[in-house]
Amino acid sequence: MEYKIEDVARKTGLTKRALRYYEELGLITPSTRSDGGYRMYTDADIDQIIHVKNLRDLLGVSLSEIKEHVDLEQQVATLRTVYFSAKDQQKVEESLCLLTQLETTIHKQQILLQHKIESMKQILETYEEKLTRIHVKKQELEALTRRE
Repeated sequence: MEYKIEDVARKTGLTKRALRYYEELGLITPSTRSDGGYRMYTDADIDQIIHVKNLRDLLGVSLSEIKEHVDLEQQVATLRTVYFSAKDQQKVEESLCLLTQLETTIHKQQILLQHKIESMKQILETYEEKLTRIHVKKQELEALTRRE
């Protein structure tokens, strides 16, 4: 099924402007255009948009980092096709280089995520401490109101 940009905006929670900006940056690419020139998206395109959005929102990855990752994934996908059709030395070396770059990028993202997880754990611990103090204070106040 194909969707217009308005439908994609509604499904992803992004604005049409954000979708156009993501396209401009090369983070997403609509599969086709209608006869009238409108962007048309597939379910796979929507999955990619949601993936980019989750990387940005949930993981705090910058758009330039996402672009680097998307570019490497596209190159690996291209090399995968080449790999199965021809196995000359140059293609093997290109594949190895790109896979190494992808591995490095993913490793950096893992480290970034680990730092974010640790920071979130610290924030959660702080909230737990605050809630414990609030609970104790409430009990003290409730005890005072019962005595009166």
